[in-house]
Amino acid sequence: MNDFEDKLLAWLGLHGLFEGVGRILLAVSGGADSVAMAAALHRLRQAGRLGCEFVIGHINHSLRGAESDADEAFVCALGKSLRVEVVTCTVDVGAYAKAHRLSIETAGRTLRLKALAAMARDNNCSVVATAHHADDQAETLVHRLMRGTGLRGLCGIRPLTRHEGVRFVRPLLTLRRAEIMAYCQTGGLSWREDASNRSCAFTRNRIRHRLMPELERQMTDAAGMLTRLAAVCCAAQQRIETAANGVTSVAGQGVVSMDRGRFVEQSPWVQAELLGWAVQTVGGGLRDMTSRHYQAVMAQAAAAGNTKIIWPGDISVAVSQQGIVLSKVTDDEPVFPLEPAVLQVNKTALFGPYHIHATFLERPNAQLEGFLHDKPAMTERLDADCIKGPIMMRPLEQGDRFWPMGLGKPKKAARFLMDSKIDKQDRENIFVLADAEKILWLAPLRLDDRVKVTASTRRILEIIIRFQDTETP
Repeated sequence: MNDFEDKLLAWLGLHGLFEGVGRILLAVSGGADSVAMAAALHRLRQAGRLGCEFVIGHINHSLRGAESDADEAFVCALGKSLRVEVVTCTVDVGAYAKAHRLSIETAGRTLRLKALAAMARDNNCSVVATAHHADDQAETLVHRLMRGTGLRGLCGIRPLTRHEGVRFVRPLLTLRRAEIMAYCQTGGLSWREDASNRSCAFTRNRIRHRLMPELERQMTDAAGMLTRLAAVCCAAQQRIETAANGVTSVAGQGVVSMDRGRFVEQSPWVQAELLGWAVQTVGGGLRDMTSRHYQAVMAQAAAAGNTKIIWPGDISVAVSQQGIVLSKVTDDEPVFPLEPAVLQVNKTALFGPYHIHATFLERPNAQLEGFLHDKPAMTERLDADCIKGPIMMRPLEQGDRFWPMGLGKPKKAARFLMDSKIDKQDRENIFVLADAEKILWLAPLRLDDRVKVTASTRRILEIIIRFQDTETP
């Protein structure tokens, strides 16, 4: 054994990566990293330091023609030299990327994970080992910082994760690229070079070949600092996940429900973790989720409000005094909560897909007509003295009537919408703002004539409606 193998073995023990595992799939591309991993683990097994069996798995991405086929042949020869079984799989990354409108990088990663998980199951392997190393970790953190990330993203590549029921482990995550290259050269190991790894057309390669060298020139051991940051963030995230696991949630048939009282007792970090877990559990993804999405639900839960929000990926989030329920949106699911909610002045309310904000304005002394017409979209200004009682937000109901401004007579709201030739999809986003006596605004389409601002108006109430994926007023 040598220092490289000692460090690898210590890392395996520190994180229990191979504990209780009898058979492991080694993901080998043919590059120096994966060749070093396969050779070192094989040597450790031969020395009696590891008791598990290995199978080498290779994915042919069909991106480089004859070169990809040569990589596959190289890996098969490597397995033969190590006397380790080799299994292969071919995927068409280019076609998948085009069909799903993904980058080649994202498509390759998606297909690779699926194929490795399937390969592991087919060959009775409970674990897949990949050759990610410390420099990959540093590059991942930089990539996520450039894209925008939170604590979970700053954890980088974790030593152990799960995908499609299979454990994925990273035995080399504590080792640097230079150490891997030295191990290959000292041990007389050969490997394949992928020319695409030198192309700066890919974001990861630009970080590797341009940004990281500059960081290393500006800071001593920049990669080491980033990997240590990932370790600290990972430890913090694990504590958050442990706390979140202690909060009782009910999951089943595409629905997750949480007790609102227990939810609001948690720290914002744990609340965000619970919501993220729930999104993934019901079949959604986290890529398009932002802190704004989480904070809106957290604020509504703390206020014991009632609302329904549609998140990216068609995830419905319903908040009530009793609980928080996340589910996949169905075609017949209402956009708005069934129970009315009060719109309070100088506070932003959440109602269906909208942020709604009401505030009093000073009445202009002149140019009233320009003041009324010069306003943002989905904004109305009402005569506050014509409003009787609290303003309620509610879905449109059968039989609703109002006085559309400019029409001069009452009309059924449903007929008004039909006559206006509003698309069905847009019609589903129409709701009602009403007081104790009447509809104030068939929002965000037409104001009621009885609350319009006139020359005799003394107090003006402005109401602004915004979709939740835009900035809050």
